[in-house]
Amino acid sequence: MVGHRVVFFLAACGLVCSECAHFVHAQARTQAGIAVSVELVQIPIIVFDDKGTVATDLKKDDFRIFDNGVEQRILYLERERVPVSFVVLADLSSSMTRKIPFVQEAALSLLDLPDQQGQLRDEYSILGIGTRSRQLLAFTSDENDLERRLPVLISPTNESTALFDGIWMGVSTARQEALNRNRAMIIITDGGDNSSRYNLHETRRFLEEADMPVFAVMAGPTFELPQIFSRPAKKGNRRRERGTIMQLPDLPLGVAQEDYVGPAERRGPRNMKELTEVTGGGVFTARHGEDLSRIVRTIGRAVRDRYVLSYKPVHGAGFVTERTSRDMASGDHKVLVELYPKDKFEGYSLPYYKRAYHHMQ
Repeated sequence: MVGHRVVFFLAACGLVCSECAHFVHAQARTQAGIAVSVELVQIPIIVFDDKGTVATDLKKDDFRIFDNGVEQRILYLERERVPVSFVVLADLSSSMTRKIPFVQEAALSLLDLPDQQGQLRDEYSILGIGTRSRQLLAFTSDENDLERRLPVLISPTNESTALFDGIWMGVSTARQEALNRNRAMIIITDGGDNSSRYNLHETRRFLEEADMPVFAVMAGPTFELPQIFSRPAKKGNRRRERGTIMQLPDLPLGVAQEDYVGPAERRGPRNMKELTEVTGGGVFTARHGEDLSRIVRTIGRAVRDRYVLSYKPVHGAGFVTERTSRDMASGDHKVLVELYPKDKFEGYSLPYYKRAYHHMQ
């Protein structure tokens, strides 16, 4: 018996999220050379309701799924809280100096999950992006220690931005060190890159095979630093309940009042969209400082509370174009997931899941 398992992430939000889609191919051979194959495709997705929160009460019949234009019969729909290994990739380069306090708050917002219990142990690794990427904190599930150390670890540098290199390092770190099977990367950045050894094309190809959803939260240029010092703590804030107040380090504020948005930053949103979509993730833009924490927290919840659709691919009668015929012959599969009926789910969205996989012939 020879077994092959390829994992595919087709995630969404809700926020979001998360794990990679799995393609399982098992093949048995007799002495006469007869082969029997069994295929199962599993697609993790995240669904947002019409209020922008993660939808949690959907059933199998609420979904339709198409593989290369042919509707498939959904065998299983699972939804469960899963433990996740999060990689937080924080841009600490000079273009992010005035936004670092918001980055600190956003990273800590991943911990705002009061219903985490028992064996559902999330873990977190923090990486910093500068001229060189570096791991600031190895994977840990000790949230108290993380709360205490993170504001000091995430501190600004006066360096260039090796964002693409940081993405490579984040995926490699998860592969080598993460304990949980379910993994996700959250990048907090303005999107600029001016110092990486790897280029956009190489990084995109790398992420296509990463089996790990990547979400980018873009820190817009309109943040106003003083707000973080004057903003009152929100009611029920998790860290306030513990009797602690996050102390922000002194920041070098010798920066012009107007943020300089150079060519690297202007290319940022387009680059991040291209990179994240191939993983089943996506890009979010934070217009104000407070938005960063809200968005990161929502992504975290969406990745943890995912749906998984399972089907056995059947390619028969259906709308098959010349292109999809070529795709099937080459082993490339295009996936489309819809909510059904559409009028029942008006305002709902499932923007984050991996829309393609390759079946090795």
